Amino acid sequence: MKLNGVYMRIKIKILTILLLTMSLIGCTSISKPKDQGEIIVAPKVAKLDINGSWKATNYEIMDSGDKNEAEDLLTRRISFNSELAAIGHNYLGNPKYKLKVMNPNYFLVNEYKWTKTDLGNKDVEITSVSDDNNVFCDFIKLDNNSGLLIYKGVLYNLTKTDDSTLRQWDVGVNVRSEDSMANLNKNYNDPIGVLIGLKSSREKLSTGEYGPAGYRTLWVSFKDDKLNEPKEIKDLLVPRMNGFWSIKVNYTENKGYIDEEFEVTQVNEKEQMSKVRPMALGYDLYRDISFIGNDYIATQYYKGTNFKNNYFAEQILPVDNTKTLKGVDIGTLLGEEAQKSFYMAWNDQVGNLSKEAKEKLNVGAPNYENYTMIRKNGHWLIQGKISANDQDNFNGVSFNINYPPTKKLVNHDKLFVSWNSIKEVVPAAVDAYTAYNGRLVFIVTKDKIDIYQIRNGSIVTNSIGTINLKNDESVVMCEWVVTGQSVDKWDKVVNLIKDSDKKP
Repeated sequence: MKLNGVYMRIKIKILTILLLTMSLIGCTSISKPKDQGEIIVAPKVAKLDINGSWKATNYEIMDSGDKNEAEDLLTRRISFNSELAAIGHNYLGNPKYKLKVMNPNYFLVNEYKWTKTDLGNKDVEITSVSDDNNVFCDFIKLDNNSGLLIYKGVLYNLTKTDDSTLRQWDVGVNVRSEDSMANLNKNYNDPIGVLIGLKSSREKLSTGEYGPAGYRTLWVSFKDDKLNEPKEIKDLLVPRMNGFWSIKVNYTENKGYIDEEFEVTQVNEKEQMSKVRPMALGYDLYRDISFIGNDYIATQYYKGTNFKNNYFAEQILPVDNTKTLKGVDIGTLLGEEAQKSFYMAWNDQVGNLSKEAKEKLNVGAPNYENYTMIRKNGHWLIQGKISANDQDNFNGVSFNINYPPTKKLVNHDKLFVSWNSIKEVVPAAVDAYTAYNGRLVFIVTKDKIDIYQIRNGSIVTNSIGTINLKNDESVVMCEWVVTGQSVDKWDKVVNLIKDSDKKP
């Protein structure tokens, strides 16, 4: 009887726990619009470490900031609490706070293209303050009593004054109605098209040599709230200011040696062609494409006789002048500040190398031509390289450069949703691209690309399409076009190329 009583008490406890759990779940359910999918919303910050009042002590104009407004803010209060974010005359009611811990230099470079402030290599807390659609400001916390504020194109140094906060009647203008709604992209409902360039990895042949990398282009269009069937064409189709260009890598044997050369041709202008050839015979030349923009391509190459799928160096080449193995050095392409950033990153990397590693690498002086473009968390980054002395057995060492790729390299590289929300929808995501009207996001995994709509700044979790990738295939180009007339024009070009490919 005692044993039965113990069992009964256990059952009562289990039932109580289940009831409590069900009630908690009921209180935290997420609404799901009918037939529109669930919208993922990032959780609010449980503890607001930037809570309180702050004072701006000085500032730097970053881009489009207004100096008079910045001067005025030096005389006014800035405060944050769970109900109100207030900066000078402006406030945001019921703000959303999203906290991330990351390198502040990386954040400034990739979110704001800002390189003039060096905050060291230590990760810090960065709080983004937003409404449903737009970022109101970003706060970089340096310690409990100081931080940096990025607001309306200006970077402010802040000092905490006290724990009190402002109220709506203390401030003035509600930015939710004044700024945020006005800033919604007017092209949100327009047709969208995108050319996606894909590269597949090399395969080892029965001879022991490596075959060519494969390249193809996908054309995907979205019109009248409908995703059209993707179209595939061979090689890489690049949209430029002066029309469309085709880029491919020819894999040939030249007097017993592998000779890979770029063939760059303007569509419908077959006489305009540019090729890369080895400067001298007597070695294999392998070349790969890592990135393609409107005017430049990022490449990597190997010259030697024992290729093991490692590349000796990186290069950036102009699309319409790929006749030489000499790349464009970073200073010539992006300016003196970019070259300084390259040197600082190179110097830090060399300083962190062991004695044994230095003996394997060419560390005598930085090679300002030895850099490329890589993807990380939905953004293009510039990466430098220290090449190995023995290129056949060592791949060298790469290092990130804290300098943003300007419009000379990338036209559109903004994510309209956070990387955290992308990982919530697709945990296996390795990359993502968003249309520049903020309507679609293409989320890349190792074996496919899932396509989702964005509504009110959040991802609608019902996928509207999937593109299957080949084994070890990666994205090297993503070029968007918006508005019906332009999408129709690009679609016509793709159809003409597909029709010409069918002809014998």
